[in-house]
Amino acid sequence: MLARIVLRGVLPYPDLPRRVQVRHRARSLATRRPWPRDETEVTGEGYARLAMLRLLALQRATRRAVQTRQRESAPLLARTAMETCIVGLWCLHDPDAARKIRESEIKVAPSLLTFMSSAGILPDSVIREAVCALGESRKLPDVRSMTEQIDSRTSATLAIHLYDTAYRPASQYFTHASGSALLRHVTAKYRYSTKPANSWARRAPVRLTDACVGLLAGALANQAAEPADLFVRYSEGHAKRVLPPLLVTISKGMARELRPADLITTLKEAEETRAHLSRCGPDDEPDDRERHLRAMYAALIPRLGIDDVPEEAIRPVVDHLVTKVLADWDAEQTGQLPRQVLAPDLGEG
Repeated sequence: MLARIVLRGVLPYPDLPRRVQVRHRARSLATRRPWPRDETEVTGEGYARLAMLRLLALQRATRRAVQTRQRESAPLLARTAMETCIVGLWCLHDPDAARKIRESEIKVAPSLLTFMSSAGILPDSVIREAVCALGESRKLPDVRSMTEQIDSRTSATLAIHLYDTAYRPASQYFTHASGSALLRHVTAKYRYSTKPANSWARRAPVRLTDACVGLLAGALANQAAEPADLFVRYSEGHAKRVLPPLLVTISKGMARELRPADLITTLKEAEETRAHLSRCGPDDEPDDRERHLRAMYAALIPRLGIDDVPEEAIRPVVDHLVTKVLADWDAEQTGQLPRQVLAPDLGEG
């Protein structure tokens, strides 16, 4: 299962004809009505359409960054695309979105004008007095809160799935100066490197941006009472190919540590354990099956190079895997009904 997920995330996914069609229809949805000259006539849908245009630009920029192997730029562009998508969806589903966005612009106006105070052009008190005259100010909800509002109002899960799978990890590994981001400059041999380790699959930023384009375009199509099937298939097809950065990092570490001889030994032990389980019957001692499984995992951990992880951290994972394998084995045993019961002969009688 894990190998299939990883392969699906790293292998090419050619979809040029569908991407061209999606971009054309999405652009049409975003530009079908002119932008209002009167600010009071601007709606949340209007901002969502602007978000769609920005997403299309970010999609092209992200693809260009991936093609030219700009390993730092591509994740940052994809994260911006994810945020733009969430804001666009939130604008569609919050009736007061337009007003809140205007108030948020007033909120940040003083900080944007700070340079005038620093340069001695205007005192800070004058700047704040002028900004207060523009109206009430407020801060927008954070991206996580917006995502939760979207999913609760649409009974969907794709937005929160992309947020948890890609947005937060991309922030941790690429945007913020976190420990995870800084440790990318330490090699597997504990040496320093000016070139950071690539903590994400090369195509993941493109997959994420493509999924965001389809997600927001589908929401705009629903808003306009137009068919959204093309956008749904497009977004879901790309979303399930977005790998979390942590999974990529762990996979690369395991690939470095697991030598061909170790891989052969591991596969042999797995096959022996499987054969042992297949010979066991429902009435055999369950402790024997569990003992074989735990011995296999205990031998695998040092080969993967994670034997330095505290046992307290590994034990819950091993316990879960053992429990799951044994549960699957029990289900398989109880499901082995006679062929006559599963598929009776329809010719009799």
